[in-house]
Amino acid sequence: MMRWGSIIFSLPVILLLSLYGWELSTVNECIDQGLSYSFELERCVDEKQNVRSPYYARHTVFVNSMLFLAILGSMMMTVSMIKRGMVRNQ
Repeated sequence: MMRWGSIIFSLPVILLLSLYGWELSTVNECIDQGLSYSFELERCVDEKQNVRSPYYARHTVFVNSMLFLAILGSMMMTVSMIKRGMVRNQ
């Protein structure tokens, strides 16, 4: 259970950080080219964009479900550590 808990804890976090970093690098490439990034169209545009919506606001259900999985994994690891500790003390 410890192994599955650590996998369930770490994979969603790694996935969220990777997707956020990928999007951030795309936005920075647009800015470096002198363009602006449209989050609705998910591409570079010539118009000036003043609105920056956070990743969480655009992908609320996905982010919440990934964070829920991470919490579930941490709870599995905690229960597993408690069970192992109880067995070793006997």
